[in-house]
Amino acid sequence: MKYGQHLRENIAPEYGPDPYLNYAELDDTIRVLSGKAPASADQTNRQVSLSTPPPTNARGIPQHSTTITEEAFFASIDRELTKVEKFTMEKVHGLRSSMDAIESKLDDADLTQEEAVDSLMEQADEVAESFLRLE
Repeated sequence: MKYGQHLRENIAPEYGPDPYLNYAELDDTIRVLSGKAPASADQTNRQVSLSTPPPTNARGIPQHSTTITEEAFFASIDRELTKVEKFTMEKVHGLRSSMDAIESKLDDADLTQEEAVDSLMEQADEVAESFLRLE
């Protein structure tokens, strides 16, 4: 299975696709950049045609060469990672606040009341499951 497909299939429904890396865009950029930069110079084909027109689309309109650069790619990766980090940190902060509240309730709870302790344990389990889904 390809990574992009795996990523799409494992998106947490409660978060939606927005907080995830835009893998398709990054993959397209990598493909464009890898096509632009050959591994080594082709020393056998050194002919330049001055009569060959630029590439056109089906309507005959000239295709503009891509303006994707390595710098733009790295900037895109940086934006995507920053987006993921921001989302993750917001969620982690919220989950830690929830755990702090549960611990506070546990400190104040009468531990002889089994129902209260069980309720707090269920809440703690829900927070733990949220941490795992976030991972």
